[in-house]
Order: sequence, then structure tokens, then C-alpha cells
Amino acid sequence: MRVRLRPTLGSTAVPRAQLTRRTLIEFREWLVGWTLRTISDLFEGHGFNEGFVPPEELPGGQRRDLVECYYAGIDLKDREQVLRLLAVFDDILFEIPDSAQEGKRKLIRLVERDGFEYRNGRVVDPASNDSLDLVIPSTLDTSHLSVYLDRINSSVQSDPELAVGTTKELVEATLKSILRGLNESFDESKEDIPVLLKRVQKALELAPEDVDAGRRGADTIKRVLSNLGAVAIGVAELRNLYGSGHGRSQRRVVDARLARLVVGSGGTLCQFLLETYEDRQKRKVAS
Repeated sequence: MRVRLRPTLGSTAVPRAQLTRRTLIEFREWLVGWTLRTISDLFEGHGFNEGFVPPEELPGGQRRDLVECYYAGIDLKDREQVLRLLAVFDDILFEIPDSAQEGKRKLIRLVERDGFEYRNGRVVDPASNDSLDLVIPSTLDTSHLSVYLDRINSSVQSDPELAVGTTKELVEATLKSILRGLNESFDESKEDIPVLLKRVQKALELAPEDVDAGRRGADTIKRVLSNLGAVAIGVAELRNLYGSGHGRSQRRVVDARLARLVVGSGGTLCQFLLETYEDRQKRKVAS
């Protein structure tokens, strides 16, 4: 079984689907059981800030009031903001325990009634144009990759710096997921992308030195494999220059074109490594 994660890059058309007030309220009610800090982290992690709601219009209760303030800061006519709110809903649905699956199904029915679809653990807009498609082996624990893809999906056009920074995180998370799938140990906190990539290349027999010198086009294949490192390092360096990962006294502006180049390069690298991992696993089973 394969999981397809398809974010939309840079489209600005208004979606045909529309979130209703009933759906917003039901998701808000689910968050009543969360802590205030967790609710803030949830919305702010997807780029939302609190808006203003007159005190007399607040529903009552700290958590309900807080969610309503975040809702007030969201323009539901802005497709980019709606996509980010859908990513918030994804996170909520993901956290619902097995013991409360009926509640989860109710939330899913509501978003589907609003015209959206629930596919592979994500609420998606059926009007989206797919331009990045990561096919992920089911044997890997990669559910967390959808968070990065959703963030890229909602930010390439509106916040290219965030898209660049998140692409670096996607590459790093993919490398770590593959190493875990191969039972290869690594230092979670100290090993950076170049080191992780070398480990993955070695484990998947993708290191340039692993290429048979007698193979047709061996030198070209070696150069291509060597350039995998250049792509990964380039993504990490661009993140340091333009990404969202560091506090700065002055915002550096990068346009959506460069962000798409970074996202496309990083996504292609991740796809190649994931497909190679799956191919190696199939070979092991066959042998």
C-alpha cells in the first residue's frame, strides 16, 4: 500500500468548498480538552495569530474564547489561509485517540459536507492542482511528513521563506525516517543533513564509490549521485539564508520562484530516496 501526499504549490484560486460555522464550532469544542498552550502552539505553528473578538461575542470559557480569537484572525475567503486551517484540522484529527473514533468520524463528516475530502489522514481541497506527489512506502513511519508538506502547500506563494525552511525540515525528516526504517543508528541532535545523507546513501548503496566501474555510464552515474549531496546541502544553505528557522533583526525577502525551485529540488530528492528504500526492501523480501 502506498500513501500519496499531494500538496498544491502556489495556486491562488478560491476553493469551491467552504468551511461552515458549524464545522468551526465542532472543531473548537474538541479543543476544549486541550491546554491553552497547546492550542496556541497548534494555531501559531501554522502561521495564525489571534484576532479581536468583542468580549460580549465570546462564547465563554478560556479555551473556547482562545479558539474564537484565532478564528477571528482567519479570512475564510482567502484560499491560502483556508489551506492552513485545514492543516490545523489535520493535526487535531491526528491526535484523536482510538477510544474517540466516533467523534473523529463526526468531524470528518462535517468537513466532507462542506465540500472537502479526507484522504490518507488529511483534509484536502478537491479543487487543488497537484504538483508535488510524494509516494511513501507504508513500511516507514512517515505520518509526520504530511505536516511539512501541508506547511509547504500553504506557504510557497504567501510565505516563501517558510516554504524554504520547511523543505529543509522535510529533507531532514525523510533521511531520518529512512535510517530508522533500516535500523541504522544516528545522533538525533548532532548529525546534520550532509552527514545523514551520506549514511542513507551508504545504506541504500547509492554512494558514488558503490557504482560498478564497468557499468555503462558509470562516471555519469557517479556524478549524479555525488550531486545528491549538492542538492541537500544547497537546500540547507538556502534555508539559512532565506528560511524561517532563525530569528533575524531584518526580514530577508525571497520570491516564490526561488521557493518553488527549492521545494521542487528537495521534493525530488526525497522521492528518489524513498523509492530506492522501497526497492531495496522489496529485494530483501524476494531474496
